[in-house]
Parts: sequence; C-alpha cells; structure tokens
Amino acid sequence: HIGEMSFLQHSRCECRPKKDRTKPEKKSVRGKGKGQKRKRKKSRFKSWSVHCEPCSERRKHLFVQDPQTCKCSCKNTDSRCKARQLELNERTCRPLT
Repeated sequence: HIGEMSFLQHSRCECRPKKDRTKPEKKSVRGKGKGQKRKRKKSRFKSWSVHCEPCSERRKHLFVQDPQTCKCSCKNTDSRCKARQLELNERTCRPLT
C-alpha cells in the first residue's frame, strides 16, 4: 500500500509510456417491441442570432413561437374552433365547450 510506504521506499517509481488501449465498440442500445417511443433528433441548425426563451406554458405542444418576435401564440385558431362549434380559450389555448 502506498500510504503505508515511506518516501524512500517508493521514490524509485518510474514513469512509463502509456499503453495504447483501443476502446471496445459499444453496441447501440435500442428499444424493441411495442410501446417504445422514438427519440427525436435535436435540430443542429439553430439560429444563434435571435435567442428566444421557450414558451412557459404548461402545454407547450399547443403553442407556436415566432422566431422574430419571440411571441407565443396558439396553434389552434379561433376559426378552427368555430368550425367545430366551440370557442377558443386563448389563455389555455384550448377549445371551450
């Protein structure tokens, strides 16, 4: 044990070149069978000139963000809700019955 050895005993340590270790190839782990969701690839081409804070709403999938103004708006439109004889609640971005 190095902690138990005196300095004189272990002063003869020598440096040696590092051995080239090839890393074993890892097999990709993919889910199989029913119920496995596919992961979305992150988009590489993000515009760095304009950086917007994400929409802070709970149901982000219901909102669209304008990259120029960073404003969040509903994906559902009022006319789409009226076609289904419903009214759009703009705060929750969901149709009212």
